[in-house]
Amino acid sequence: MKKFKKLTAGLLGVVMALGVCSFTALAGDTVTTEDALKEAVETDGVIELGANIALSDVLVIENGTDITIDLNGYTLTGASNKYAIQFGSFDANGESDFEECTYENDGELIIENGEIDCYSAVLNYFGDVTFADDLTINAENRIITTYGGEVTVDGAEMTTDGYGIVAFNSFHAYFTPEQNSNANTNVKENVSPTVTIENGSIDAGTCVFSGNNLLSAGTEMIINGGELTVGNEGTAIYWPMEGTLEINGGYIKGGTAIEAKMGTITISGDAEIVGTGELVESEPTNGGSSPDGSALLMSAQMYGASTSKKQYRENKNLTLIIEGGTFRSDKGNAITVYNTKDQTNDDAQHANITIESGDISGENSAIKYISPDDEEKPDITVSGNSYTTKKSKTTLEVAGDVAPAAVSSDGNTEFYNDINDAVKAANGAEKETEIAVYGDSVLDTDVELGEKVKLVVAPDTELKANISADDDKVIVTEKDKNGNTVYKVVEKVENPAKNYEAIIISDGKASYFDTLDSAVKTVQNGQTIKLLKDCGEAEVTRDVSFYVDDNDFDYKIGAGDGYVNIGKGDDYEFITEEDYNDSKRPTHSYELEEGRVERDDEEDEKNEPVVTPEEEAGPFSDVGKDNPNYDAIIKVYENGWMAGIGDGVFAPNGTLTRAMGATVLWNKAGKPEPQNVAPFLDVTSDAWYAKAVAWAYEQGIVAGYGETFGPGDALTTEQFTRMNDIATGKTPEVYVGGAPNATRGWVASLLAM
Repeated sequence: MKKFKKLTAGLLGVVMALGVCSFTALAGDTVTTEDALKEAVETDGVIELGANIALSDVLVIENGTDITIDLNGYTLTGASNKYAIQFGSFDANGESDFEECTYENDGELIIENGEIDCYSAVLNYFGDVTFADDLTINAENRIITTYGGEVTVDGAEMTTDGYGIVAFNSFHAYFTPEQNSNANTNVKENVSPTVTIENGSIDAGTCVFSGNNLLSAGTEMIINGGELTVGNEGTAIYWPMEGTLEINGGYIKGGTAIEAKMGTITISGDAEIVGTGELVESEPTNGGSSPDGSALLMSAQMYGASTSKKQYRENKNLTLIIEGGTFRSDKGNAITVYNTKDQTNDDAQHANITIESGDISGENSAIKYISPDDEEKPDITVSGNSYTTKKSKTTLEVAGDVAPAAVSSDGNTEFYNDINDAVKAANGAEKETEIAVYGDSVLDTDVELGEKVKLVVAPDTELKANISADDDKVIVTEKDKNGNTVYKVVEKVENPAKNYEAIIISDGKASYFDTLDSAVKTVQNGQTIKLLKDCGEAEVTRDVSFYVDDNDFDYKIGAGDGYVNIGKGDDYEFITEEDYNDSKRPTHSYELEEGRVERDDEEDEKNEPVVTPEEEAGPFSDVGKDNPNYDAIIKVYENGWMAGIGDGVFAPNGTLTRAMGATVLWNKAGKPEPQNVAPFLDVTSDAWYAKAVAWAYEQGIVAGYGETFGPGDALTTEQFTRMNDIATGKTPEVYVGGAPNATRGWVASLLAM
């Protein structure tokens, strides 16, 4: 803010010398009458009301004045059907072409701490106006009309039956002489307004903020906070002009919250934008706002193309970039993008809408793109994590993190937060329809495609559902230029081996795949992929199990990054590396009362054992007869006391954990049923060692750390010896500590003695 100019002591001396000090109200005085207030605003400073004042005419503050009106808790009432305050003036000097107009006002007006009741509150010519803390305004017509200048809302709470802020350029008719005989030729002075909302509120009946495509061109507006609201039949922010609208926060609500037809708009942060009006599906009007229930309504439709005169300054295009925020529509679409004209000529408007992030939800659709119903089809691109649709000059790009599914038909596209909702919306379509799923998302609802419906699945989208054709038709696939798998329905397939590499048969229905990779992407648990020819390599990056009938054809299926195949031969079973490692490492174990033992031995870590159900054990490929513990290992295995870790592996050098130690002794005791469950928070009843631990605790073999046992800790040779002594009725030796970790081979040798 500008610093107020101060009256100097010398100036005060001059005033006193003139003998008018006692008769003239100055800024800095407390005023109680209209006349005193009018005199006070003639000088810089702070005016403080000492009583309620009703104005009989507009309170005029001249250009260049720096003044604060502190209402001091009182009410300023404006004159009937007039502005309460006029800041600055516009002097045309009688010239019809306005060449000699005054466009300058370097003053600043701050209004705070009280109430203004009026028809309209402020008329601003080129100056800076701030509606500050503890200010309340109640207006019938509007809060402020500003020509150029800067308007700031910083704490005020304002209501109006009509408009909140109406913003025009410093002289609002921005035409060149060639365009209008009454043109403003003083173009260089035509300064655009700036509006900043920091906090506070404006509740309007028609519009909170409004501009005009020509008269407001170049306006800048920044919203960092506050509440801007209008009723269900109004538009909170109407933005038909070039300029910039930056929204970083705040709450904006209206029948349509924001409608734009030109300019550059960016939305980010924690902004919350809500549409509350009824759903209206007709296209917006050429002039004026058209509340339709949207949080955002974007329509580049009238400027630049087929017009009798230039209707913009420099840039006629509409750009919207959403990088965050919440967008909601109670009855319509959260975001509606209209491509309402066939804008094919070179001078037509371009609209570029990019939605990168945000929480978007609508009662009708999250996002809807609408185009004229004609023979021209939109250019649609599904690429990785985004969906782009373009027709004539209007382009919309939506990231998969925002809406991972889209349904397109007749040039219109609806976007969905939930893939399954998109599938439901498209199933049974009677027109040519495309479902696209993209981004890092999951399709887990079965899809039965009709003859007129095709499905496009991006490479990173995971399928956990069957894709089939209705009736007796079949599914075929192909890869598009972006690597997406496209599923289509056909009556039948001629010469399948010529065009396709594989078939999946599910519930008696066949689906044909142009590549093995597409088949692997689609196959579900328990299904079979039948090869039709030699195939290329396929990669799996999801949890799935299936069988391959190779028909003696060559093929290769591998695990992608982060996944492991634990199947054998042509039986494939893919799980994550994390799950695989978890299956090779017990998640719970029991501790002796004497204390924890950290598994810090590198060899122990490398050879960490896995306990699997005994029935899965088999011959041990890692235990030869030359192993010093061979006989002991065979004995404990045959007696059912210890099992291998799977795949014919015993891991004799693997470390024993507390849970494993309790289980081994429980197995040796004949698996007796414990009387109670284990009383420890880290032993769940469904754990593979739960009964063993409960029994060992009841027998006094193990004890925990109060309510827990730290199930993954290692057992030392000394600790397991004590456990075994207690289990067999012997008195254990005094605990010393410091012994090495017990290996599985060593435990087998101890048990076999």
